[in-house]
Amino acid sequence: MTTNRERGLLWAFKDKAGFGAIPSDDTFVCYMKAVLICANGDGTLAPEERDWVIGHFAAFGAPEGLLDAMKSYKADEDIEQVISGTPEANACRRFLVYDAIRACSADGEFGERERAMVIRMATKLGLTEELVREVEAHWREEMRLREKRLTLVYPEGPPL
Repeated sequence: MTTNRERGLLWAFKDKAGFGAIPSDDTFVCYMKAVLICANGDGTLAPEERDWVIGHFAAFGAPEGLLDAMKSYKADEDIEQVISGTPEANACRRFLVYDAIRACSADGEFGERERAMVIRMATKLGLTEELVREVEAHWREEMRLREKRLTLVYPEGPPL
C-alpha cells in the first residue's frame, strides 16, 4: 500500500525529473555525495551550500541517517566513482550538473572557480562544457521566471 508520504514523494520526483519511482537509498547516497562534491569543487563547501543540499534531499525523502551523515561529509571522494555507485545515479549525470549548479549558487554566487569545477567534473563524467553552459543558462532563466512569478503572485512580498 502506498502511503500519502510516498505518494507525495513520487509526485515530487515525477514533477522534478520525470521519474516513475522513488530512488533507492543507495541512489540517494551516490547522488547526494556527488552534488556535495561538486559544491565543494572550489575547495570551499559553504554552510549555505551544504544546507541547500541537505534541505533539498530532505524534501525529496532522503533517509534521515544519510541526511545526518552528510552534515559532516568531507565531499572529497572521486566523483566518477561516487556517481557510478548505482545505475540510476549514473544515468542522472546531466541532472547532476543542474543540481550542482543550484547547490553551488546557494551561497548567493556561482563563481568562476565553481563553474570551472562543475565543467571539469562534467567532463570527467563524459559530458561537455557546452552542455554545462546550456544547463547553467536554463537554470538562470528558471531563476528569472521564479522571481517574476513570486513578484506577480505576491506583489507586497510573501505572506510568511
